[in-house]
Amino acid sequence: MRRLDYTAVTSSGSAFDIRFPLHQETGSADAVATMLTGVLAGLSEGLGAHQGTSDGDVLQALAMAMAIRARMVDVAPAVSLRLMHELIDQAFAAALDAPVYSAARA
Repeated sequence: MRRLDYTAVTSSGSAFDIRFPLHQETGSADAVATMLTGVLAGLSEGLGAHQGTSDGDVLQALAMAMAIRARMVDVAPAVSLRLMHELIDQAFAAALDAPVYSAARA
């Protein structure tokens, strides 16, 4: 299985080296990485603009965005729902397996 190696750094300085499994029909790992970086950057920007945003607010917005994108796919709803569950389960397992360390500060 192909993988996408991705390092995520939190605002508090924790870092995670994640090895995400890629779906067998992934067209471009580079495009996936670029979109992931864009989504995370957009979240950081949104969090900076809205004080009092909870982690639940973030997860809710991401779930809504994923539901919208899945609805836009031209397949039966049950197929896109199954794919969403598969992708999130695999990505979350990869995130949980990732080592956590303190990122160096310049």
